[in-house]
Amino acid sequence: MNKAVPISELRKQYAKPPSVTPPELTVLDYWRIIIRYKWSVVGLTLAGVLIGISYAFTTTPIYKATATLLVEPAQPKFVNIQALEGPAPLTLFYETQYEILGSRAIAETVVQNLSLASNEWFLRGRNPAQSYQWDLWPETWRDWLPEDAVDTEPATRNKMATQRLQEHLNIVGGQKSQIIVVEYEDPNPALAARIVNNVTHAYSQYGLESRLTMVKEATSWLSARLQNLKSQLENSERQLQAFQDRESMVDSSNRRRILETKMANLASLLVKSQAARAEAEIRYRQVHEMKLAGKGYEELVPLSNNSLVERLFEEFGRLERKLSELGERYGDRHPRMIAAKADRDETERRLVLEINRVAEVIFKDFEAAKAQELEAQRQIDELQQDMQNVAGKGFQQAKLEREVESNRQIYETFMARFKEIDGAGETDQLNVRVIDSAAVPVLPFKPNRGSILFLGLVFGLSLGIGLALLRSNLDNTFKKGADIEEKLLLPVLSELVQLDAAQLGAHMPERFVFHEPRSVFAEAVNHIRTGILFSDLDDPVQTLVVTSSQPSEGKTTLSSNLALSFAHMGRTLLVDADMRRPALRRVLGWEQRPGLSEWIAGSVELEQALRQDDECATLYIMTTGQIPPNPLELLSSNRFRQQIEKLKQEFDYIIFDTPPMLPVSDALVLGNLVDKVILSVRFDVTTYPLAEEMVKRLRSNNIEPLGAVLSMVDMRKLKAYYGNRYYKSNYGEAYGKYYGDEVPA
Repeated sequence: MNKAVPISELRKQYAKPPSVTPPELTVLDYWRIIIRYKWSVVGLTLAGVLIGISYAFTTTPIYKATATLLVEPAQPKFVNIQALEGPAPLTLFYETQYEILGSRAIAETVVQNLSLASNEWFLRGRNPAQSYQWDLWPETWRDWLPEDAVDTEPATRNKMATQRLQEHLNIVGGQKSQIIVVEYEDPNPALAARIVNNVTHAYSQYGLESRLTMVKEATSWLSARLQNLKSQLENSERQLQAFQDRESMVDSSNRRRILETKMANLASLLVKSQAARAEAEIRYRQVHEMKLAGKGYEELVPLSNNSLVERLFEEFGRLERKLSELGERYGDRHPRMIAAKADRDETERRLVLEINRVAEVIFKDFEAAKAQELEAQRQIDELQQDMQNVAGKGFQQAKLEREVESNRQIYETFMARFKEIDGAGETDQLNVRVIDSAAVPVLPFKPNRGSILFLGLVFGLSLGIGLALLRSNLDNTFKKGADIEEKLLLPVLSELVQLDAAQLGAHMPERFVFHEPRSVFAEAVNHIRTGILFSDLDDPVQTLVVTSSQPSEGKTTLSSNLALSFAHMGRTLLVDADMRRPALRRVLGWEQRPGLSEWIAGSVELEQALRQDDECATLYIMTTGQIPPNPLELLSSNRFRQQIEKLKQEFDYIIFDTPPMLPVSDALVLGNLVDKVILSVRFDVTTYPLAEEMVKRLRSNNIEPLGAVLSMVDMRKLKAYYGNRYYKSNYGEAYGKYYGDEVPA
């Protein structure tokens, strides 16, 4: 057997806020919310369907006429005023055509061709074939134009007709094709087809007239331009001829080429002269420096670059060696020595003469190369001066020649275009072809009644479900015991069902426990009693206050049935402490007699203020008696505290039925005089803020409620809220099944 958990432990458990977050709503929870507010959902759904039906069957049928055009961008064969702007992209061309088709100019042309400004049915947007229906509709639905539209000025009527035609004309173009679709919507199908065909015809005429106008404008502009170009060409030719005569220049380009060739030759000659002069100057400087330094001819031999000098130098060396050899063998006066010296001296003389001659040649070559370089530079300077003179005149002549050629080309181009335009005339082909003309539509385009009814159904259903979810989210009343545990942090002693007429029969709800002791309601009350008795085993509960946050929350029914339940365990006293709106005497049907107020005041004895229950011998009831002018002062008196102590000596259990806590403070005073306080929270009526305020006031006065009872639980609403499973697990037939056949009928 499981050991019961004392209420004090449960209170400690709920002293702290729960750490877990509330679970999210599941699909089943949403379905239960919809079922809970099913009539609102059904009503709004029906309203949406009715609105859809009303709109679908009262709206004027609109017909759509459609024509298909093939529009090809024509390449212009002549230069117009915008010739220098370049060709427009293809996408811009078709965007332009859409704007032209829907333009006011086309609309005004169609209005004039079809006399739409005088068509009253067109201005009012009606179909003459269905005019009889308008007389049956309400006045506010008939006219979308004012009645005085008939009497307006012609200009205003034309403007109204043009505006209406533009509003209902729709131009559609393909993304990758040259097809343009023209659509028009109107209550009159025949008129819609005529308008579409007239729009396509007016568009074709507009294109032709635009091209003819463009031809005329281009011809006029080209004619004036040709006169100016001809004058410019003749003037430039006269200037070129005068310059050639004045400067004796016939062909500046040939003369310039000759001068350029001579300049190239002289430049090549100058380069060669500079190279020869540089080489001769090097040899000249070397020879000159050697002479200044007094060096011998043997130093000049490498510079001579002469084969004779080299042979003489070698011969001189050989004779020197021979003379040296003879000197070692013979004396100076030996004939062979004398002959050898003579040969050496002769060779030396010839070598010196030849070297001097070579040096003189080097000096002359340097002077000649230098003179040749100067001459080449002089000729180049003279030629450059001539080229500058010729270039200046050539530039002027070339400029005049280019101007003549440019003017001639422009003139010839414009002349060719002018002849082409003049020959084309009005033979330019159209670039618009009608593929499909508009036929008179048979079926209306809108309203689509099926879609409207479906949308009405969806809208009404969505609005009903949304309103149901909104009401569920805004509903802050207690629906189950878990709500009390979560919001008030108090243990739930029990949940009492609401007794209907079939269950009560001839009994009163305040005494239902006595007459139906084996009912689910009675067992729930007994469960409350058990929780109270085991709430504190060390200090058993003897006095108890039953209160609520506001009136009509079932506290009198709870206190009466709880007193009957306690009466089975001992002498029990039920005190009606609500001295403002007493209900116990009225419910029991007793006559007015002395009660609590007289007993506290001391005007009657306890036996006179009590009345033993007619059906339960261990239950005594004390009504309020005469309602005093100051109930709170009476309950706060020391005498009342002393009287409670006397009652404890006479009775085993004392239950006080007090007024609601939020309107008055009587329950707070009594709460400090008794052992425990329990709260009655009404199902689907008591709101979270009211109950939280009630608990807050109790705790601020050092009163910790023992627990709360969820009273007057509506079983039908409970099933709608949480389904049969929750109902069966908490209020179902488990009790009846446990008793089985022993349960009395």
